[in-house]
Amino acid sequence: MMGVLVLINPVYAQDASSLFNNFSDRIYQIRIIEQASGKQAAIGSGFQISQDGMVVTNYHVVSEYTRYPGRYRIEYAAHNGVTGELQLIDIDVINDLSLLKKDDFQGNNLELADGLPLQGEAIYSLGNPHDLGLTVVPGTYNGIAKYSLYKRIHFSGSINPGMSGGPVLNVHGEVIGVNVSTAGNQISFLVPLNKLSELIKRPRSGPIVLEEIELIIANQLANNQQRVISDLLDSEWLTSDFKGANIPNEIAEYIRCWGSSENDPDVAYENFMSICSQDEYIFLDSEFTTGNIVYQFNWIESDELNVFQFYNLYQAQIENVYPDNYAGKDHVTNFECHENFYNKHSISGELITSKGTFCARKYKKYPGLYDVLYIGASLHNNQHGLVSHFTLAGVSMDMALKFTRKFLANVTWN
Repeated sequence: MMGVLVLINPVYAQDASSLFNNFSDRIYQIRIIEQASGKQAAIGSGFQISQDGMVVTNYHVVSEYTRYPGRYRIEYAAHNGVTGELQLIDIDVINDLSLLKKDDFQGNNLELADGLPLQGEAIYSLGNPHDLGLTVVPGTYNGIAKYSLYKRIHFSGSINPGMSGGPVLNVHGEVIGVNVSTAGNQISFLVPLNKLSELIKRPRSGPIVLEEIELIIANQLANNQQRVISDLLDSEWLTSDFKGANIPNEIAEYIRCWGSSENDPDVAYENFMSICSQDEYIFLDSEFTTGNIVYQFNWIESDELNVFQFYNLYQAQIENVYPDNYAGKDHVTNFECHENFYNKHSISGELITSKGTFCARKYKKYPGLYDVLYIGASLHNNQHGLVSHFTLAGVSMDMALKFTRKFLANVTWN
């Protein structure tokens, strides 16, 4: 029989214990079993959400099963040690959700809440951390996380490895979210109720055909990035003064910008940086993430270096630009790059010549999607240089080109 662990604060003791006693039979450990050895390759948590055996977990919990059809199977283990096989019936890679189906339909199910709790209300995360047995972690509902593109819930509680995919309950034992990730220090994130409800209500004819899984994922990624990039293209971008230029600032509510500088008095130049990004990405597998939007600007200046020295410094800055998402040779092709020179007048009327390098690499398994890396470089009087670059991960070529044009239009010299 699997162990039982209840991590509780005395303030919540009665509620946490009650929830555990009432609902532990509806929560499972989800195991990804390697067929040849019969051993666990990955574990997570899940919960039954319907009387006909529908079980919810995260997509990342079952991603190895989808990546290597035939190599793995999915099992559940109940709190009383009973095990059984699960079928994959649907996925939502954008919100990191999966729906599974038990072979036997026995067992009770959890119910979805009618809505989210009030700010500051107690909520309870359940799951199987570190393969230690069923655990209850009390915490606080803090609303939708600020700067969240995918509207994750900010939960004050410690979600640990193995709890991914487990339910988060209100005081009535109703599901208000699904464990998905943690930032440590009692800061965790949940997939909200509405995303789970949308997935459950989708029409479907039966289990997913694994030979079609890549097309399903490709369509979900393409539709999501079409929506995200279209919204950016339709919005007015805020710009800010950056030394001798105006540059895009926080162009969406989910993007944050940070500044830093290198101005060591022993170094004969100064480097000022503005870095903007979203905090969330889309998990595809342990070596492949997508959905990123990152843009960065470096302003380099020196009145001590000669022309040759400054150019070498500037060129080194350009060569140190890399894409801001993880992908290996099994996932993407090599980058193909195209260079172009263009002229722009500064606000004062001076003609500035810039070089732009547009690079793209194809997704091998998801046709029509690319990672795009753009690098722009402008020099002024051989003493000032601006390097701008951005990464768009998992976009169509049409969206990437439109974004590039808008990006360039919003970088101007004073």
